[in-house]
Amino acid sequence: MEDPNDTVQFSQPAATTNGSAQIIKLPLPSTSGESSGLDPGQSQQKPINPSINSSTSGAAGGHIRAHTPLWYALYFPQLDELSEARQQKILNLLAGIAESISSTVSFHPLALICEIRSSLKYFGDINAIHNKLEPLLTNQLQELQLPKYFLYSASPTITGSLLLARSGHNALVYQKENLRSALSLLPIEVLQLHKEQNRRLYNMGVRYLRDIWRLPSDGLRKRFGSDFINQLNKALGKAPEPTQNYLPPPAFITSYDLPYELENLDRLLPVADELLAQLCDFLRRRDLSTSHLQFFLLHEKRNSTVIDMGLRQASRSQEHIMLLLETHFTNLSIPAPVIALKIEIKKFDAFMNHSNSLFPERNSTAHYSNNNLNKFMEQLRAKLGDNHIKSVSIVAEYCPEHASQQLNYEESIQPNQSNAPVVKNIRPFWLLPEPLLLSIRRGKLYHRKALTIINGPERIETYWWSGTDVCRDYYIAKEENGSRLWIYREKQGERNWYLHGFFS
Repeated sequence: MEDPNDTVQFSQPAATTNGSAQIIKLPLPSTSGESSGLDPGQSQQKPINPSINSSTSGAAGGHIRAHTPLWYALYFPQLDELSEARQQKILNLLAGIAESISSTVSFHPLALICEIRSSLKYFGDINAIHNKLEPLLTNQLQELQLPKYFLYSASPTITGSLLLARSGHNALVYQKENLRSALSLLPIEVLQLHKEQNRRLYNMGVRYLRDIWRLPSDGLRKRFGSDFINQLNKALGKAPEPTQNYLPPPAFITSYDLPYELENLDRLLPVADELLAQLCDFLRRRDLSTSHLQFFLLHEKRNSTVIDMGLRQASRSQEHIMLLLETHFTNLSIPAPVIALKIEIKKFDAFMNHSNSLFPERNSTAHYSNNNLNKFMEQLRAKLGDNHIKSVSIVAEYCPEHASQQLNYEESIQPNQSNAPVVKNIRPFWLLPEPLLLSIRRGKLYHRKALTIINGPERIETYWWSGTDVCRDYYIAKEENGSRLWIYREKQGERNWYLHGFFS
């Protein structure tokens, strides 16, 4: 097929073999309705001429160069009503689908643009690319409860494809030389200028892009700025077009089928070590770490045994993860022999490295102590289980019995508790389950031996609304051996003295 060089209106439905067409209709979005102008919700699908394929794009009389890119624009006008964060989230989902037909997918306002020149040889022609992509995108839009249509177009420039798609003309322009005549028929609304610029162009009698190209560029630059001129130059391929490419989120799953069944978990450790070596190499190459991974032991005709490994601090140390896995194996009982192993990463984290200080500092060891503590706690969790390690947290309560609570070591405190004010007075870490009545001999308080009050009183009055009125005067007392105790005297009733806790 020869490359068309003559001008043509958008109404031409398909390419011809005599070289008379310049803009070739892509298939319109498929719906159940009949075609009605450019309304994407009522158009009917019409396939492209099958003669337009990758072989003609490289051999059409030598006119098209193999290295010239072809950008396929996917425009989603229904996203305009959503917030920017929601738009970006949806475009990320759609970009993951578009990656199935192109290795280069870039983000643009309400649009994705894919480079498909390199994909034509693999898929056969642009019809095959569209037929593969269209049902995937419409199904995803339907799952997101959005109108399941999109506008599309293809040309040698990113901005040119985007302008053609915005206009509703699902057109294909193969050669850059034909872009000017193809874009000249588009209304100025496809530029998506702000209101003042649109008003100025309208007052100047400008309705289509061809009207803009008749005006001197220096005057346009003074009136509308450099961005306006750069957009037109990008559409014609006269200015570079930087792209913000889609990077798929990392994923890692690896497995190993054992040559025979194994019941002894210790014999699985060398295989597990090899899988972890692959994992850590994957993380190092991408400068990542992980804080949550799962290790699967697969059985014949049984559900897999899953070892869920959550790390307090993200890591990519093969030795550390292997040590945790060995600890899990010590308490693990399997329902059947193991036939395969699998590792899957559930959460990736940025790798934060810490280098040694050139000069020793007094507080430089704090971080390394914290690292050692985190590793120790992870091993302890692997040994004892997730729910057997508790942490003590402070609660904003005046009553000492309710001023602290025990949580699982990994459980975070609720925001309303963490931000609430807490008592700043000195409190003992060890409180007795029940206050112990103290005796008075010859006017002195006794626990085991005589007590001397060294600080106090601190009055606590609370819970009067609950029927269990707490009204106490607290003191810090000292024994002869130097230990300090937290004691109180009732303010009401018999006014007895009680021992409530011990200071460290």
